Amino acid sequence: MANTNRHEMDSWYKIKVQEIQTQSARQNMEQEHQKDEIKRLRTQATDLRSQLADMEGRVSALVKQLEDLNYQLEDDQRSYEAQLNDRDAQIRKLREECQALMVELQMLLDTKQTLDAEMNIYRKLLDGANDGGAGGLRQLVEQVVKTTGLTEVADTETMRVVQGEMSSRTSYTRSAKGNVSIQETDSTGKFVVLENTHRGKEEPIGGWKLKRKIDNKREIVFTFPADYVLKPSARVKIFARGAGEASPPEVLVMENDDTFGVGDNVNTLLYNKEGEERAQHIQRSSQSGSTN
Repeated sequence: MANTNRHEMDSWYKIKVQEIQTQSARQNMEQEHQKDEIKRLRTQATDLRSQLADMEGRVSALVKQLEDLNYQLEDDQRSYEAQLNDRDAQIRKLREECQALMVELQMLLDTKQTLDAEMNIYRKLLDGANDGGAGGLRQLVEQVVKTTGLTEVADTETMRVVQGEMSSRTSYTRSAKGNVSIQETDSTGKFVVLENTHRGKEEPIGGWKLKRKIDNKREIVFTFPADYVLKPSARVKIFARGAGEASPPEVLVMENDDTFGVGDNVNTLLYNKEGEERAQHIQRSSQSGSTN
């Protein structure tokens, strides 16, 4: 009985020892596996840190490249706007020159017509002399005398040629020292139009003065509101009192005068708050002779 119990105890002991050894071996294997896994994870973490550093470097480089591209874009945009403004200024200048040339051409044509009329008179004088008699010359002289007399009954074609008719021709000249120009002035004195020719820049013209000199005698002054700003590529029309209704900021009204004035020599000037001239619009009217 005692041997049997001992044999059972030995068997149980051996089984327990074997289980402990098996468990120990399994734990050792798990520890080795964990060590390998930890080593692999550390290597992977090192690789990821290296990749992260590379990515951060690439991101920094891309951010710097993006900033450089934004700066270049802004410079290109400013250059493009400056070129557009220069082109617009050249176009306006060419238009003004063409307008002045058209006025000058019309005046030359009127002068030519007057000269042609005088040549017709001289030709009639010569024709009368060549006829061998004083009849043609005498008749023409009598007609000329009639035209210079006090009577109003003479209405022959010859008299109309000598006397002629007077017509009015108007020329305009504009200039500006900046983006704000005097774009238009009404010939009847109802309004004046200003324009900001810049496509991307606001122009604060609060406190600026618009002065209009009529035949170097009368001066009319309009002062812009203190906080007035003219938007890019925008226009503002300033009406004389009673000529239009105010609708800021596109339309303003000059409350101190019923008209901007009418005359043969009209000079419209724009001054900033420092009293510096920034724009000018000159209107000149002249009388020229033309025949019927």
